[in-house]
Amino acid sequence: MIECPFQNYEEPMAGVKQFDRNEVLDRAMQVFWRSGYQATSIQDLVDATGVNRGSLYTTFGDKCGLFLAVLDHYSDQIARPTMAELDDPDPRRAIQGMFESIIRRTSDPAFPRGCLDTNTSLECPGAGDVIARKIAERLGRQESAIYQVLRRAQHQGALDPKQDARALARFFLGVAQGLNVVNKAAPDPAMLKDMVKVAMRVWEDPSARGEPQPQSSRVDHSSASGSSEKR
Repeated sequence: MIECPFQNYEEPMAGVKQFDRNEVLDRAMQVFWRSGYQATSIQDLVDATGVNRGSLYTTFGDKCGLFLAVLDHYSDQIARPTMAELDDPDPRRAIQGMFESIIRRTSDPAFPRGCLDTNTSLECPGAGDVIARKIAERLGRQESAIYQVLRRAQHQGALDPKQDARALARFFLGVAQGLNVVNKAAPDPAMLKDMVKVAMRVWEDPSARGEPQPQSSRVDHSSASGSSEKR
C-alpha cells in the first residue's frame, strides 16, 4: 500500500522558484502517466518540470501531494472530454461516444498508453490508501454518470426497462477500463473497436425487436382527445 506522509522540508523562501502551476502539472502528469507513481522519483519530477525540490515541496507538500494534484489535473484536462460525451441527448450514442473518445485518446501518440486513473488503480490496490480512495471515488462518479444515461434511455424507450441499469452501468465501466488496460499491452485501435462493438450488443433496444414503445402522457391525452371528438 502506498503511503502519503507529509514531508516538512524547510527551505528559505528566498530560494523558492516561481512557476506556472498548470505547466508543472502537465509535465509531472506525463512522468507519472508513463512511469507510474512508485517508479517516479522526486529527481525525475525535478528534471521534467525544471522546478527545484524546495519549490515542489513548498507548493505540494511531498510527492504524494503532487500526485494527487496531478490526478485532479488529469481529470480536468484529459478525462473531462470523455465524460462530456455522456451529455449527448441520444443515450446509446452517449455511451458509444464515451468509448470512442477513449479510443481516440489511446490512439493519440501525444499521450502515454493507458489511462492515468486506470494505471494507478492497478498500481495502488491497497484499501484505505489516499490515492486508492481518490481513484475509487472517480470510478464511482463515472459509474453514476453512465447509470443516469441508461435510466434516461429506459424512460425514453431506447433501452429495455427489464434490463438492470445498475449492473449494465458497471459492465460499461468495466469495458471502459478494459480498453485502457488492453491499450497498454496492445495499442491496436482495431482491437479496441471490436471490444466496443461486442460490448454494445448487450444494449437491448425494444424498438429493434418491434416491441410497443411506452407512450407518454402527452400522447395518451392526445389519443383520448381524438376519441372524444369522434364520439
